[in-house]
Amino acid sequence: MTDFPWDIVFWALLAVAVGSAVFFVLGRRMGAQAIRQEQMPAARAVGQRQEGSVADAPKPPPLPGRVGGEQKATEYRLPEADTQLGQALARVGTDVSGFSAEYFLKKAEDIFARTIKAFACADLPALEKVLSPAVLETFSHVLEERKKRHEQVHLELRRIERLDYASVHPGDGEGGACRLGVRIVSWQVSYCRDEKGMLVEGTEALTEFRDRWTFEQGENGQWKVVATEAD
Repeated sequence: MTDFPWDIVFWALLAVAVGSAVFFVLGRRMGAQAIRQEQMPAARAVGQRQEGSVADAPKPPPLPGRVGGEQKATEYRLPEADTQLGQALARVGTDVSGFSAEYFLKKAEDIFARTIKAFACADLPALEKVLSPAVLETFSHVLEERKKRHEQVHLELRRIERLDYASVHPGDGEGGACRLGVRIVSWQVSYCRDEKGMLVEGTEALTEFRDRWTFEQGENGQWKVVATEAD
């Protein structure tokens, strides 16, 4: 027994033990990697669903000049004929010569765009053409105060997304003027800086604005803005 090679037996057993351990560890790692690879497509699918769910939130329109970007046409929403607004609009169509509910929304869009541009440029003569005296006075006061504070205004209308009727008040036939309230959803870059260049109002980011403007027809048939408010 003294000649039995115990040292060889010892090293052989040690080699078997180490080999088994290495095989066991590598086998577990390969299994974990296989699981992660199987889960990756599922994780990407969840991410895609989450990104898709954001589609309900308001998104800025494509900026002018973007390659492949197409500006969407303005949406003009008309009330159903059997609703209170629809019936009131029908009465306006009867009382006001040449009135068209959809055409008026297009006219309101044009007035809104011209007013935004004129206000940004402090063009009072242009504002006077589309605003009632009371609204013109309010706009003028804001412009004068900003001028005194030496503030620089940046107001850029990027897109008008949609318009619809918020209220309709036909004329009463006894001197009462016809008034139409219009909701306007637009995208603008609007901010104001002081004389030191510091941002004091608004943001440089493209922002959604929701307004409600009221238009009134004057004696000469011209429509003017008689009230503006956030919707």
